[in-house]
Amino acid sequence: MGEGLDATRQIRRRRPDSPLMLAVTEPALDPDPFRASIGLASVLATLSDQSWASEIGMGISDAITVGVMSLHHESLWALEGAALLGATGAVLVTDRRAVARGLGYLRLPIKLADPAAAEVLLLPGLARDAATMWTYRRFAALSWKASGRVVPVIHPGAHLSPMNRTVFRPPAGVYAIELP
Repeated sequence: MGEGLDATRQIRRRRPDSPLMLAVTEPALDPDPFRASIGLASVLATLSDQSWASEIGMGISDAITVGVMSLHHESLWALEGAALLGATGAVLVTDRRAVARGLGYLRLPIKLADPAAAEVLLLPGLARDAATMWTYRRFAALSWKASGRVVPVIHPGAHLSPMNRTVFRPPAGVYAIELP
């Protein structure tokens, strides 16, 4: 692999399926080292900030049931924001035994059932832009049949800039769905 700008371009060509990799490498495309450094520092600050997940957690804390489809890091952070701060006693609903076991540390009641039937369904996302979110087929299908509120859960670092949207190529099994 090359160095500097060449290496950055190679990474972007090799990993167009990773919105976080695209976000981290985008500032390095700036030919001005000072602007590139400031841009990279900003992206790294966004990646390490979890306050957005706490906001989602507080927004779902009044739900009686919360559908959980996977042990997606960002979904867990949102649930921690609700549960570990003592703000919720919701029943977590999942249709996967492994997910139920993984949720045990939250010390909330867990029910094996269809998560789409919950009052709130957490929808894990891989990437998004202003109008579209990319998620796995199974998650999209469950969100379409949800009877309650669907809450997208996606890291702000995975929000695609216009430049990154042009090169982003979702991996196999990922669907684009429109956001309201």
